[in-house]
Amino acid sequence: MILTVDVGNTNIAFGIWEEDRWVNHWRLKTDPETTSDEYLVLFHSLLTASGHRPERYGRIVVSSVVPALTPAIVAVAERLSGQPPLIVRHDLETGLNPDTPVPAELGSDLLANAVAVWHRYHRSAIAVDFGTALTFTAVSGDGTILGVSIAPGLRSALAALSSNTAQLPGVDLVPPPHALARTTVHSIQSGVVYGYVGLVKEVTDRMAREMDEQPLIVATGGLAETFAPVANYFDAVDQWLTLDGLRRIAELNRDR
Repeated sequence: MILTVDVGNTNIAFGIWEEDRWVNHWRLKTDPETTSDEYLVLFHSLLTASGHRPERYGRIVVSSVVPALTPAIVAVAERLSGQPPLIVRHDLETGLNPDTPVPAELGSDLLANAVAVWHRYHRSAIAVDFGTALTFTAVSGDGTILGVSIAPGLRSALAALSSNTAQLPGVDLVPPPHALARTTVHSIQSGVVYGYVGLVKEVTDRMAREMDEQPLIVATGGLAETFAPVANYFDAVDQWLTLDGLRRIAELNRDR
């Protein structure tokens, strides 16, 4: 049994892989001020409530893009399983093209996305991750990470809009009934939601033109299942794609 943990800037996603399937997924709010003791209670409560016993974890694998929180999550993993977790690094075995090194600046979450999307489809693909940042990770058919594009995430854009204007409120990230909106709330939803549809299509189209073959476009992240039906553009949607990449990395590095 593998416990996968992805520490992002907004949420901590984690899940349990047992034998050949995912049995549970969860999301917690990311808070660098939360102590390892507090996170241990949260993790332990959710895991045990679902019937999972810590002594059964064969491996815990952790990806973190929040350095201030990494030690606390590592401590939680050690206390849950009694052994150090596998921390995702660029020198681990990934199954990607060994002749092309992983870009030095690539985040561990984007590496996990690349691993997951290539091992799942074994062809050119772009993983579009709707997280705190909106990221696009392109992988070739031979498993080479070709490049990444990064834009502000939908929630980040919405927060910036409401915090930097005197009369615009925060709104839910759902499509409005009409693009020609007649209320302030619907106007913001129209601009942000439909505007990001255009952003996603433009960026992926430009990336695809620089790739050797037409890629699959795969959506992931916390807002993927909300945004995908509006865009009507993706070949596949899996909000837990990053965790699947972490699971595959753990399996490829059993002796690390």
